[in-house]
Order: sequence, then C-alpha cells, then structure tokens
Amino acid sequence: MSLEVPEMPVAVKNNKIKYIIGAVVVVLAIIPSVYFYTQNRINQQRLANPSLFAQEETKKYIAMVAKLMILPTDETPTLATVSDAEKLKNQPFFANAANGDKVLIYTNAKKAILYRPSINKIIDVAPVNIGPAATASATPTGTAAETIKFTLRNGTSIVGLTKKFETDLKAKVPNEEVLDRDNAVRKDYEHSILVNIKGTQGAYAATIANDLGLTVAPIPADESTPSGDFLVILGMDKK
Repeated sequence: MSLEVPEMPVAVKNNKIKYIIGAVVVVLAIIPSVYFYTQNRINQQRLANPSLFAQEETKKYIAMVAKLMILPTDETPTLATVSDAEKLKNQPFFANAANGDKVLIYTNAKKAILYRPSINKIIDVAPVNIGPAATASATPTGTAAETIKFTLRNGTSIVGLTKKFETDLKAKVPNEEVLDRDNAVRKDYEHSILVNIKGTQGAYAATIANDLGLTVAPIPADESTPSGDFLVILGMDKK
C-alpha cells in the first residue's frame, strides 16, 4: 500500500515565498542602518576623546606592522597619515606613497616606516633624524626654510597656558610663527592635541607632536578651523 502526501495548496506556497522574501528585504534594510549607527558612534567617541582615539589607532597599526617586521619595543611611535601623496612625491621616502598610507615614526630608534593598510604591506623603511635640534631636517622638502604658522588655544581654565607653551614652541620649532593665541570653546581638554589644518604635512606633524608632547588628532567638531598650518589645543597635561 502506498501513501500519498497531500500537495501543498498553491496559495499557501505563494504566501510562504512572500514571507521569506519579506524577511530578506527587512534584513537587507536593517544592515545599512546598523552600519551607519556604528560609524556614527565611532565618530562621536573620536570627537569626544581624540587623544584616546589616536592612541588606540596607533596601537592597531603597530600590531599590524609587527606581523610584517620586527619593531622597537622600548618606545611608542608617532603615527601620521599620508593625506596628499602628490605633494610628497619629491621626497624619496614618499616616492611610492599613496593617500591613506600610515607612517610610524620611532624617535629613539631613528626609523620611519611607510605602511599601506589597504594591501597590508610595508612600502618603505628609512632612517630619520628627529629631535629638538633637528626638527628642520625632518621637515618635508621645500618647507624647512618656510615659516610654520600656528594657532594656539587654551582648552583649560588655567590662565596663561598658551603664552607659556609658546616659549617651548619657539625653542623647538625655530621657524615657527604664532598667528593667534585664544581660548578653545571647551575648557575640559585632558590631553593636548595638534591639528594638521592643511593635511599636507603628515610626517612633519608627527615630528612636531613628538617634540612637543602632543597627540595628532582631527579638529574637534565644536572648534572653528583657523588659518595657518597647525592648530594646538592645550589640555590639562600641559599645566
């Protein structure tokens, strides 16, 4: 004796197919929302604490490059990003650089590493002479004799912080010019940051930040963009 399984009505089949298609559409619609929500949270955290974000980003790239070569372990490098490779092509170290490449600068080891995250490869490694007395030698070609223009802002309630910092700046960056000293919008900066306003001197920004004890970071959302080359916002670590 054979048993016949009743065939599912066509209407029921169609309904099931519609439910499956509907569920897929809902999932596909949710994915972009989750992505943009996550990116928004990351951006908010970055703006809220640019110093911490920069430290975590540096650790991330150290870990990536460490898988490709042996790195110095007795110091934390300064991280810079190539934002305009064309303007750096006249320098041998940046001859093969591309926008988005990362530069790890080790002061004590006197070594600079050019790394490309998109293909996970080291593009170049070169010796670098960084220090208070050799800032100009680490300046991108064509800018050593030019005046480097700064805007200083006090991100604390401590009076006279920018004036005090300007003295240190002049000692370590001989070709500097302070365009303006003012108060930042916020008064609760814990860490001092250096903003590369034009975004064309990533390696030099890293050098200056290292010499002056600053962290390279994007400009906070509530701060206006000044003229000149660099913006320094001083935090409580400079009191």
